[in-house]
Amino acid sequence: MSSGIKKIEDFFTIYKESAWNKDSVSMINLYDHQSIIFDMWDKGSITNEKEWVKLIEDWLGSLGDESVKVDFEMVKIQESDNVGFATAFIKFQAISKEGEVLRSMKNRITLGFTKHESQWKVIHQHTSAPISSEDLSAILDL
Repeated sequence: MSSGIKKIEDFFTIYKESAWNKDSVSMINLYDHQSIIFDMWDKGSITNEKEWVKLIEDWLGSLGDESVKVDFEMVKIQESDNVGFATAFIKFQAISKEGEVLRSMKNRITLGFTKHESQWKVIHQHTSAPISSEDLSAILDL
């Protein structure tokens, strides 16, 4: 996975486009082969590139006629020469082929980036949601 991004802010555009176009290759290329992913779903953490690749391929490949609209809010980026990080809220909406919003959720994302040969790659990703103190469920409509 050799291609990367020139500026950290490009991650957000490429991720959105990759999700909408169901382009798993483009999305996978945002990540370093040694990435560590702390995901909200099922397993919780992934340190094996093959598992992460399969997760992305399965997600985008399972959408059928639906599309996924991704929006980022409150993006904040910090970077130095070869290391950067970003935080944001990320909103996912499942959109029917007729353009109807079928379901949605919003959670938090923190990304760590590393730069090699003028290309940024995600080396660490952490998604999270606050937990309701009443019923211990994730709050997905921030």
